[in-house]
Amino acid sequence: MPTDHALLDQAGAEFDQALKLYGKGREADAEILCRRAIAKGLDGIKVQLFLARLWQNQGRLDEAEQALHAAVRLDPASPPAQRELAQLIWMRTGDLARARAGLDAAPPTPVITSLTVRLLQWAGEDEAAAAFAAERADRDPSLNVLAARAAVTVDPEAAARRLAITPQIGDGIARAKAEIETSLALGEAQDAARCAEHLHRARPTDHYVTALLAAAWRLNADPRCRVLYDYEKQVRTHRIAVPPGWTDLSCYLADLAGALDEVHGGLTHPIGQSLRHGSQTARDLREYPHPAIGALFGALDGPIRQHIAKLGVRNYRVLGAWSVRLKEEGFHVDHVHPEGWLSSAFYVRVPPGLTDRAGWLKFGEPGTPTRPCLGAEYFIQPAPGLLALFPSYMWHGTVPFAGDQTRLACAFDIVPAP
Repeated sequence: MPTDHALLDQAGAEFDQALKLYGKGREADAEILCRRAIAKGLDGIKVQLFLARLWQNQGRLDEAEQALHAAVRLDPASPPAQRELAQLIWMRTGDLARARAGLDAAPPTPVITSLTVRLLQWAGEDEAAAAFAAERADRDPSLNVLAARAAVTVDPEAAARRLAITPQIGDGIARAKAEIETSLALGEAQDAARCAEHLHRARPTDHYVTALLAAAWRLNADPRCRVLYDYEKQVRTHRIAVPPGWTDLSCYLADLAGALDEVHGGLTHPIGQSLRHGSQTARDLREYPHPAIGALFGALDGPIRQHIAKLGVRNYRVLGAWSVRLKEEGFHVDHVHPEGWLSSAFYVRVPPGLTDRAGWLKFGEPGTPTRPCLGAEYFIQPAPGLLALFPSYMWHGTVPFAGDQTRLACAFDIVPAP
């Protein structure tokens, strides 16, 4: 008969194997091994988080939420447990009070404070986020930069005051970004450009810094902005060919839309993403087994290769792929993609009869306040079967649209590959 210690060793080995199987997409086998490990006495926050992610991927949301509650009970200060629980509750219910309940009961660590601020911002409560961050920063000066960045959208003068009392310690990158954001919001264009140029020299691959630099140059009417944001040369649209197995593009798009609607379910927008009033798929599109979803990347390959060849690149690699479904008043806030080289929007279903650029993809409007306000400079009208490709560092978003139909799209980031 194995000793308790030996059983726990076996359980640990089975759990490690479960993680490997999960990474290979063998989720059913991974769950069996994980349950065996639990039966042998293995428990802990890692186990509960694993089960929650597995079940969420499978759409078993009640079980996923129970596992996350268990993880929070095991460690109320755990950032991943609190983040994933708040996000799942928010996505399922859109109930801010319920979503932040666990965070409010957690120890007030800087990370928990940051998570709460982010939840409030993504729920559209910018003033509440700024007030909460300020209250926590008054008690913990290490949170002054967080409080300043939260204040930029509602009271840039308060953000400047907060930065003025903050010593030059801690996360210098976050502070530098806060200083640029604050200068942009106050209309201090030359200060913003000077700081952004300095930070860009130090972090040339940080796409958010590049986007801040573009905004500062545009405020200064600096011609270098037009080199960085040359829409006519850098933004392209393509039509995909009909994938093998379908007779025409409309039939394929109808099948793809049906498959994507099924995996979207009834969730609302996640925390930390650009979309509002819509939903985003929980896992990489390449992991879904439906034939129509699987055929998408073969159909996209030709246009992508045509596009990157003009940029002097032969091969590419997809970093991540997801689908977004926007409902009435749905949109993407203006943002950049920090990990990509090129980013994309592929349109599967577009509500008919949209006017005044409603639902269009827009470029150039900063995702942080500026004085004077800088509007969008370039637009793409979405159409079923259309692929848009553009640099990941470009500010881009979506014009909200009205109506009772949804707009369905896919997106992905790519980087050059050997």
